[in-house]
Amino acid sequence: MTRIESILATKIKRKSQTCKVFELKVDISKLSQKSIKHLNQLFIEAKWFYNYCISQYNINDADTTLKSVPVKVGDNFEIRNFSTLKSHMKQSTKKRIFSSIKTLKSLRNKGCKVGKLRFKTQVNSVNLAEYHKDYDINYENSTVRLSGLKQKLKVRGLEQIPKDSEIANANIIKKDHDYYFHVTTFSTKVNKIAPKASIGIDFGCKTQLTLSDGTKIEFQVPVSNKIKRLDRRISKKVNGKIGKDRQSNNRKKLQKQRRKAYLKLVNRKSDIKNKIVNAITSNYENVCFQDESIHAWYSGGHGKKIQSSAIGGILSALKHKAVTPIEVEKKFPSTQLCPKCGNRRKLSLNERVYICECEYRNDRDVHSAQNIKSEGIKLKKIPVDYRDLKIEENQSSICFNTLSKISGIKVSKIDSLSQEAVT
Repeated sequence: MTRIESILATKIKRKSQTCKVFELKVDISKLSQKSIKHLNQLFIEAKWFYNYCISQYNINDADTTLKSVPVKVGDNFEIRNFSTLKSHMKQSTKKRIFSSIKTLKSLRNKGCKVGKLRFKTQVNSVNLAEYHKDYDINYENSTVRLSGLKQKLKVRGLEQIPKDSEIANANIIKKDHDYYFHVTTFSTKVNKIAPKASIGIDFGCKTQLTLSDGTKIEFQVPVSNKIKRLDRRISKKVNGKIGKDRQSNNRKKLQKQRRKAYLKLVNRKSDIKNKIVNAITSNYENVCFQDESIHAWYSGGHGKKIQSSAIGGILSALKHKAVTPIEVEKKFPSTQLCPKCGNRRKLSLNERVYICECEYRNDRDVHSAQNIKSEGIKLKKIPVDYRDLKIEENQSSICFNTLSKISGIKVSKIDSLSQEAVT
């Protein structure tokens, strides 16, 4: 089989498989000083080679077999030798640059303003293209062997990877003082099965998610006082210099502390996002939501509320993880439309109850979610006769109980406008 035939066969095979990326954390407490030095040097040399490729007039001229490259130190150049970065890692770095150029080109063709690739002060990711060559995994000892490193790296999280899955490439990533492996795997595609029930979701700033069954989900992961304190210390004026003009080792240490604190916030938001999405997609086959303009909410003065929530991530995850995601167009008047008489009434932000002339009355967010659900069912052309309301009521209670167990969020359900049960 030729190389082209092998590539085509792999593409056909991948269509029937599911791609998943698993994160493995390296146990630093088990590393020797020599291994830590090796890993740090690996990312430094990756930066040297990346900047060398960018400096070439034609990136195709960059030689991946070079043993040394010139590195700018102050106003002069010094020759630095490669001791940890292997040739196949250099080839992966070069391919990554080409993919970045293609991305910039596609953005420019869409009318976006783009510039050239810039030199980097640090590289925090090295691609490991080939399994069994660049790296190897030992499930029994929970270790990963990295090419060029004698000590095997003890990792956490190997139990996530199914042993029958096909392991492809990986990335070794540096985050502050921690190291991670992002392993890409392919496994046989399994169609996700969920109960034949439908749900509508309304996104908002005050109440992050409102479901059409009356369930309200509120959560905020605000910036901690520690981060605010670090921001003040980093931007403090010292010796007549402010912010980025003030370079010192103490300032770099503070920046590392801030990055680590922000990483904790990101992990908390990601955990809440994944649990909410899993609770919804596992209990409902048809998930209806509106194409929200998150960027417009920022300009409307809700920037801090959006930043401390994960609305954009939840919206993106529902599009990919729901069994049948149904997206209602942005222009649909979900808040204004009366489902009983069809009249439209515009509400101000202060009005939290929708009241129509036909005596229809409902909570503003629940009313919007129910309209989104009705519109989604029309778009999908789901007959009303085939919808089992008992199943939807059962799934509503199961979903509510699942959401109530998630720490960090507040879940409530409106049975009527005069009664609200909070857990």
